[in-house]
Amino acid sequence: MNARRRLALALCLAAAPEIAWAAGYGIYEQGAAVLGMAGAGTASVSDASAVFYNPAALSRLEGTHLFLGGAGLTPFTSFAGANPYPGFGVTEEMKHRFFPIPNVYLARRWQDRLSLGLGVDSPFGLGTEWKDPDQFTGRYIATKAELKSVNTGLAAAYAVNRMVSVALGGDAMFAKVELRRRTLVPRPGGGGAQVDVAETRLESDYKSGLGWNAGVSVVPNDRVRLGATYRSKVIVDAEGDATFRQIPTGDPVLDALVAASLPRNQGVSTTLRFPAIWALGGAWTPSAWTIEADLVYTEWSLFEDLPLHFERDSQLDQTIVEDYDNTLAIRVGAEHRLAAYTYRFGYYFEQEAAPSESVSPILPDAARHGATLGLGKTFGPDRRWTIDLYDLGLFVEKRSTNSVNRDDYNGTYKTFLNALGLSLDYHW
Repeated sequence: MNARRRLALALCLAAAPEIAWAAGYGIYEQGAAVLGMAGAGTASVSDASAVFYNPAALSRLEGTHLFLGGAGLTPFTSFAGANPYPGFGVTEEMKHRFFPIPNVYLARRWQDRLSLGLGVDSPFGLGTEWKDPDQFTGRYIATKAELKSVNTGLAAAYAVNRMVSVALGGDAMFAKVELRRRTLVPRPGGGGAQVDVAETRLESDYKSGLGWNAGVSVVPNDRVRLGATYRSKVIVDAEGDATFRQIPTGDPVLDALVAASLPRNQGVSTTLRFPAIWALGGAWTPSAWTIEADLVYTEWSLFEDLPLHFERDSQLDQTIVEDYDNTLAIRVGAEHRLAAYTYRFGYYFEQEAAPSESVSPILPDAARHGATLGLGKTFGPDRRWTIDLYDLGLFVEKRSTNSVNRDDYNGTYKTFLNALGLSLDYHW
C-alpha cells in the first residue's frame, strides 16, 4: 500500500469515531427537594417536579403550581496512563467546566380527579473537553464531546379513588451532538513520532424523537406512600455536518498528501438512543419525618451499536459496537419538617453502564456514590412560596481499562462531580 492510500485510510477512519456519549450520563437532577433526598422521590414527591419523578403524584397537589429550578454541574476528571499506550507516568486532565441544567414545570388540578402537568427539562447530557488538544495523548479518540437534550413532557393524572392515582403522558425529546478529534500519522523519517495532520468535527442540529411515560401512586394511609413510574426509550435520528480541517505540518510532501486525501466536508447522520427508565419507591412518614427508598433501573443495553452514515463518501460509513449494560441505582433519603424550615439528606449508588472495552476519553463511565444535603423553606402570604436547595457530591469509582480496550488507550480514570441545585415553587 503506497503512502497516499495509507494516509487516505487513516483519514477515513478518523471520520468515523467512537461516540459513546450517553451511557451513564442520564441527568436525574430535576428537582431540588427530591435531590436533597438523593433523588428518592418516586413515592413522596410533593411539588410540580412530579412531572418528571412520578406524574401520578400530580393528583396530590392542590390548585396550580409553577416550578422554576435548575442545577449547576461541575465535574473534575483526570487520567493516569498505562502500558502499552500511552504508558505509565502519563497524566491528563479535563478542562474544568460548569454545566447549567434548567427545568420548568407547571401543574394544575383541573377537576376533582383530573390533574395536568407540563415540564421542560434535560434528562440526558454529556460534556467532556480535555486540556491542551494539541498535546493530549488521547486526541485521536476525542478532544471534545457534547450531548445536549431538551425534553418537553405532558402528563395527565387521574385519581381513581382516595388511595390510588394513575398517570399517562407523552415526551418530545430534542437532542444535538458535537464531537472533535485529531488524525495523527507517523512523522516522515521514522523514529516513531506522530504528527497531527487533520481535525474532524461532527456536529448535528437539534432533532426530535417521541416517547411516553406512565406512573402510579398509592397512599394506603397517612404514613405510607408507594409509587412507580416508567419513561419509555426515545430514538432521535440526528443529522448534521462533518467538517475536515487540515493541520499544516511544515513538510510540503506530507501536506500535499493530506490535501489530496482529506475527505470532503459533507452531511452526516446517526441515531441517538435514549434508554427507558423504570423507578419504584416506597416512603414512610412517622410524625415530621419522611424516609424513602427507591430503585431506578435504566435500560442502557439499548446502546448495542452506533451507526454513522456520510452523505457523499459511503466508504466512511461505520457501525461502532457499544454493548452497554443495564444499570440499577439505589436511592435512599430522608427529610425532617420543622416549623421554620425542612432539612434533607440522602445517599445513592449507581452501577456503571459501559464495559471496559468502551471506556474512553469521551465517556470514562464508572460506578458512582452520591451524597446529598438539602434545605427547604416555605414563606410569603398564605405560605404560597417554597424555595429548596441542595448540594450533591458524586464520588465516581476509579475505572481502569484493560488490554482489550477498543481504542488501545489504557489507564485509570478518576472523576468527582459537584452539583448545586435550586428551585422556586409558587402555588395558587
